[in-house]
Amino acid sequence: MSLPSLPSLPSLPSIQRVFLESVASSDPEGRFVEVDNILTYYKVAIPQHQYHNSQNYYPSINEQNKPVILCLHQFMGCLYTWRFQMQSLADATGCHVVAYDRPAYGFTERPTQWEENKNPYTSEFLVEFTVQFLRVIGYGEKKIIFIGCSIGPTISCAVALKYPHLVHSIIMLGPSLKIDDQGPPPVARFILGSLPGRLYLKAALYRNFPLTVLYHDVNTVPEWESVVKPCYRVPLTLPNFYEGVSWAMKYFVPLEVMNYKSFLQQYPICYVCGDDDKYTNVDRHREVYSELLLGAPPNALTEFHVLESCGHIPQDEKPEEVLNLCINFIKRTGV
Repeated sequence: MSLPSLPSLPSLPSIQRVFLESVASSDPEGRFVEVDNILTYYKVAIPQHQYHNSQNYYPSINEQNKPVILCLHQFMGCLYTWRFQMQSLADATGCHVVAYDRPAYGFTERPTQWEENKNPYTSEFLVEFTVQFLRVIGYGEKKIIFIGCSIGPTISCAVALKYPHLVHSIIMLGPSLKIDDQGPPPVARFILGSLPGRLYLKAALYRNFPLTVLYHDVNTVPEWESVVKPCYRVPLTLPNFYEGVSWAMKYFVPLEVMNYKSFLQQYPICYVCGDDDKYTNVDRHREVYSELLLGAPPNALTEFHVLESCGHIPQDEKPEEVLNLCINFIKRTGV
């Protein structure tokens, strides 16, 4: 006599997901969505006049015929870096402003296994992930105004090359567009992607994160010691943080975008850098910008700005200047 089969139990969420949702719950503006089986943390700022009531966090995103602004954070960063810009950008432009944590960073899940050709720590995956993320949260049919820092503009350009119909314009903050400027050299990535390298990363980041060398002077960042530094350090306590960073190093392959600069010239481009960028020297930025615009048509809408007393992360050190540059540039594009 066979025993009756027991009803199948619903699968339980992973410990990592439970932990991420619990820690992130302290910020009521944060949201989670599953993108390609990865629990992804994000925020949306909408113009204040579009709020219908406090219970309706998202009014109909189709009520405006405007692009969506997508903010892409730097290496080892997270969406917290856009804290000074998101709401003000939304109010000034009438656009919805979106930011999310890429896999390996912030409160987004760090997968420990993945399907073949879907390694979440590769550059190619990040390009597809960006487009799919916007589709999942309802902005798939909208043009995108990219605002990115460091590797963020490279991802933006890669999206423009693969999905040209989706891109409206690109604002670059301290961009790393040349292959040699995108992350540590191959040997360093190989070492940091190994087990000994992971142990080194854990010790180094625990002591020195966030990396002050990326700034001109952290003392100019409001509430650096009391608020900003502790907020940037929260992800260090999350499950699989150091594994995720190590995998991001191990599997990272620079994106080649400068070979297609003639194609990128069709988009409005605003290039912003700091005069004390120790990661990419300001003279290097000038060279890259000149190369990017080489042969551009006379009517190309392009701008180049150097911010004084500023390092590699302008949105942190010069929040008002960056905000004003973004607003003015976006308005000049006709939004």
